[in-house]
Amino acid sequence: MLTVTITNTIMSKTVNGSGGGTPPSNTVAPVISGSSVIGSTLTSTTGTWIGDPVITYSYQWKQNGNDIVGETSSTYVIVSADYLKSITCEVTATNPAGFASAVSNSIIATATAPVNTVAPVISGTNVVGSTLSSTTGTWTGTPTITYTYQWKRNGSNIASATSSTYTLVQADATFAITCAVTATNLAGSAEATSNALTIIDADAQAFFTASGLTGTTNQSAINKLVVDIKNFGIWTKMKAIYPFIGGTAALHKWNLKNPLDTNAAFRLTFNGGWTHSATGATPNGTNAFADTFLIPNTAYTVATNAHFSFYSRTNINQNAIEIGTFDNTQAFQISLFNGSFSNNTRSVINNAINLGSVDTNSLGFYVANRNGTTVKNFKNSSIIATGTNTVIAKTTTKIWIGAQNFNNGLNLPSSKQCAFASIGDGLTDTEAANFYTAVQAYQTTLSRNV
Repeated sequence: MLTVTITNTIMSKTVNGSGGGTPPSNTVAPVISGSSVIGSTLTSTTGTWIGDPVITYSYQWKQNGNDIVGETSSTYVIVSADYLKSITCEVTATNPAGFASAVSNSIIATATAPVNTVAPVISGTNVVGSTLSSTTGTWTGTPTITYTYQWKRNGSNIASATSSTYTLVQADATFAITCAVTATNLAGSAEATSNALTIIDADAQAFFTASGLTGTTNQSAINKLVVDIKNFGIWTKMKAIYPFIGGTAALHKWNLKNPLDTNAAFRLTFNGGWTHSATGATPNGTNAFADTFLIPNTAYTVATNAHFSFYSRTNINQNAIEIGTFDNTQAFQISLFNGSFSNNTRSVINNAINLGSVDTNSLGFYVANRNGTTVKNFKNSSIIATGTNTVIAKTTTKIWIGAQNFNNGLNLPSSKQCAFASIGDGLTDTEAANFYTAVQAYQTTLSRNV
């Protein structure tokens, strides 16, 4: 005869056998212990039983009262599917006289939200065109964490930049790039931000590499200068840019537009007496000149479209030419006077900026500019002289800084300190004003603006 009795959580089975005995009976329910967090291991006791002969035990773990397939040992590892569900263990006691089952206490499976312990790290070369990579950082939390990425430019999201890598574009130059990593699991989400990398324009980096320019302030100034000139749309119009950064001739010689140590790249060669310092390069006014190796006749395809500039940090009335060339036929020059001179803008590409009564000093940024037959002279962002000239022949001798190259001979040497010079195609009035903005910001960064 088979008898089954179910009382609360205890089920017993009594078998009348020839050997007799007492079937198992539970007196103290099983107890499961361990952390309730997903990933933790729970352990169940058998509970306390009476019965004779010897009792053996088996286990069945349950989720919300339903058997968990295959989980029949005394231990159980909580999994993600158990989250917020009731976990119990049913222990079945058996001997020859019968069997009985008892269910343990219940544990509700929990999770812990992600917490960042080590911030993500981005690595790679901080130059436009390079690819950066971000780690996830180190996190705690269970169950398994998944990660997403968002790259940021100066704290603002970069559209579609949501993988663990990011290739730098021109818009990133001069800005701080970071990566925000979001960690997510069943219990929630959290975000951590990486270290920041300030991005360098590729042309600025080429200048650093060639010249050996170091120092955060110096490199930041050059980087911003390049980016500003590009953003104003005038980088492609430049043939030579001389930023005169650093304190030595070895640093002052470089052409930012094409930083190669060759004559063909228009790097400067200093001749005669020069003083080089962090504020610029100063010719002695006697025998000094810097050869640019740039010949308008070969460098320009359009004779009527040209500019050149000179940033003066010296205010003196001097019969001198700061930048220029003359081949016995045509002139290409800037001459800064603060005496009583009339405006003279009749030349092939441009002629002298003679301030006359327009100004009383020769400090600042001067641009001599020609578009077509219109010749304009700018001081800072203002037009100080305008003229016309239909002559289109181009000079055939090299442009010098600190003096005029008079048919390959020294003429009218200057003693004005130069903090910037450029040679390039003609600029619109707006471009000339923007050019001043970029150059003045550059000088301000270096604390040498006037």
